[in-house]
Amino acid sequence: MNRYLKKALHYFAGNLFNKILLFAFLPIFTHFMIPAEYAVYTNFLIFISFAELIYLMGIQQALFPYFYEESSNEYKYSLVSSIYIVVTVVGILLSVLIGLNGQLISQLVVRESSYNNLIPLIIVIIFSESIYGLTLSILNMMERSTNYAVLGGIKNLILLILFLYGTFTNQFTIYMVFLFMMISSIISALLSLVNIRYILKSFVDKSFSPKVFSSKILIPVLKFGLVMIPGTMAMLILRVIDRYMLTYLSANSLHDTGIYATGYRVGMIMQLLVTIVSLVFFPYAMRIADRPEAKKMYRSLFNYYVLIGSVLGILIILFSNEIFMIFIDIKFHAAIRIVFVGVISVYLLGVFNILNIGFYIKKNAKNITFTVCLGAVINILLNYYLIPLYGVLGAGIASIAAYLFIVFYNFIKVEKKMGIGFKLSYLIFSVLALLGLAFINTFIPSGIQFTLFKILILIFIIMTITLYIKKNEKFNRLKQIYKAGMNK
Repeated sequence: MNRYLKKALHYFAGNLFNKILLFAFLPIFTHFMIPAEYAVYTNFLIFISFAELIYLMGIQQALFPYFYEESSNEYKYSLVSSIYIVVTVVGILLSVLIGLNGQLISQLVVRESSYNNLIPLIIVIIFSESIYGLTLSILNMMERSTNYAVLGGIKNLILLILFLYGTFTNQFTIYMVFLFMMISSIISALLSLVNIRYILKSFVDKSFSPKVFSSKILIPVLKFGLVMIPGTMAMLILRVIDRYMLTYLSANSLHDTGIYATGYRVGMIMQLLVTIVSLVFFPYAMRIADRPEAKKMYRSLFNYYVLIGSVLGILIILFSNEIFMIFIDIKFHAAIRIVFVGVISVYLLGVFNILNIGFYIKKNAKNITFTVCLGAVINILLNYYLIPLYGVLGAGIASIAAYLFIVFYNFIKVEKKMGIGFKLSYLIFSVLALLGLAFINTFIPSGIQFTLFKILILIFIIMTITLYIKKNEKFNRLKQIYKAGMNK
């Protein structure tokens, strides 16, 4: 097994399995919860995501350009140590603030103060996940995929065991779900600190005295990270505001939010591809930024992401009826027509991430922030106008339109600044194909004969793609370049 495949599997175990786990338990969620309860779970997850962003102060994004700013172990020791100190102090202060306003937060998040008993659990989850997420980012930047896999695998295994316990003991309530998440997060955070302790030890040698905290090193990182916070927050708004606005603007409030969140979650199967690209390719992309083959590599990545992403998206949309019929409780089946929203939105997010490589290389955080903020504003305005008219479908239209805007806007910007040569026509064709299939799929009835026909289509697609890849020299060159880079 070559090194590339090993790293992909390691990151799969460390990160992607968590996403598969949440999807695999979607039938359990939909069995034990009604749509309104699933909406409460979803909305609090959204709050946790926003809070983690503030706790981490954009440091995860700042690691991309600053971790390799200097090659010395002395620099890396002070950088890592300083980051954990400031994240811990800020995290404690913010946790106290959230705890003092628990009832208000519950009212704002789910329009009901009766769920404020979840706030203590959520505070611990946020703090623990911040430490855990920061550790994963550092392991990713150091390309320690084995450590990444072990840490992520233990967390996912614990969560799996606890979810199974809740399922078999009939204790799969909202409170118990967050309790299970808290236990898993605490253990993961403690293991993260053990990992970081060994990493810091590996940096120490006799040539220098370790400097535990360095404001000189930390300040540029915080400056970059804090500039990224509005952009990252805007990205979170772009990704999740539709569910939150449905809670307030839709006639059926939490019920519609639960339906929409379920359909979107199925569409997020696409996230598997996006995460692999981000975890496996991004650290390598930063390392080869100054090499002559860099632009060619970026073009190849873009083209093959568009191709593979299109195929995966087609399959998810094509078999959405079957997925719901087999796995999802019937009271959530209205979400079938929303699956395409999650597919296309996440697919476009992956394209946007690839385009942003150029801005990370140039350390141009402002451009990313400005673009995403514009997209978030567009999403909010469209949701505000479309949800009262079209409900969950209006939220879906707003999401896709906003993602299309940020992709096209950044495409123009990155081509103007770097001239990489991305093919926009490939992307336009793939998005139109996904939208067209989503429209056609609404008219295809369920039944064994139609499922068999879809399976035949699947076999044809797999055979066609396999032959294309084997004969395509560019794909083989992409693999060779990547493997060469990974082995250095």
